Amino acid sequence: MIVLRALLLINRESRQGEANAQAALDVLGDLDVDVVLGRFEQPDDAPAEIDAHAAEVDVIVLGGGDGTINLASAAVMRAGRPMAVLPLGTANDFARTLLIPTVLEAACRNVVEGVSHRVDLGQCNDVYFVNVASIGLAVRACEYRSDAAKKWFGSFGYASNVFSAYRDTEPFDAEIRRGDEVHRLRSIQIAIGNGRYFGGGLAVSSDAALDDGRLDLYSLEPASFGQLVGMLPSLVRGPDKYVQGVQMFEGTTFHVDTGRPMPINTDGELLTETPATFRVLPRALEVKVPREYIERYGRDDAA
Repeated sequence: MIVLRALLLINRESRQGEANAQAALDVLGDLDVDVVLGRFEQPDDAPAEIDAHAAEVDVIVLGGGDGTINLASAAVMRAGRPMAVLPLGTANDFARTLLIPTVLEAACRNVVEGVSHRVDLGQCNDVYFVNVASIGLAVRACEYRSDAAKKWFGSFGYASNVFSAYRDTEPFDAEIRRGDEVHRLRSIQIAIGNGRYFGGGLAVSSDAALDDGRLDLYSLEPASFGQLVGMLPSLVRGPDKYVQGVQMFEGTTFHVDTGRPMPINTDGELLTETPATFRVLPRALEVKVPREYIERYGRDDAA
């Protein structure tokens, strides 16, 4: 008996996509999911397929990494259908935040058994992001990260060129506006988080969440490479206001001006630049999450 009709979009260019495409079809079939397999060979294919097939299905299943979710988010929001994620990318920070299993069979089971839950979406100028938008060091690291490094080292590929990125990242001045407040900073990286994790496991804030209705901004002051390495434990668990060399702000809207235009990394994609306005769109996406997430964090939409 068919329990769900799903549009399945697997980015076969992602790190594990090609190897797991047929496996996902088989597992979902065994779970009595009627699958419409969408065409996904180029980045623009995913939004077009969602627009074309959303009315025919109950759920949109995205197989890939954070970049895939980023590219599809606007179309998912338009579709008004829940999204389920098969974490087949490199970092899978969105799935990590929501406790979505990385084992394919368990992730497919979440498509059927997961709880529909609404999460926030970030917007930077006219670009959306689910995890974090960054200026400075993370942009340079993204530019240096090769497809080969991603495939060979997985999430460690994000860190494989950190020293080179640090060496070639110039400190910059930034003006941050939050409402009537104006803050002028000297920085090597500014990160604005909608979710909790980015870059393969770094946290934007110690208490950031995808469903808290706010953005978390932190700025790293210029420091030696050794000092940055020493800060790594706090960056993994998420910095707070007591971490030396970090300035932090919370809000629903920020405007960031760096004087000269600088590229912005949104979920691993370089699609816009400063000056930029960042805002949170509360509860914009409906996502299938494990019941464990609801039980652990107590954010149940039905409550």
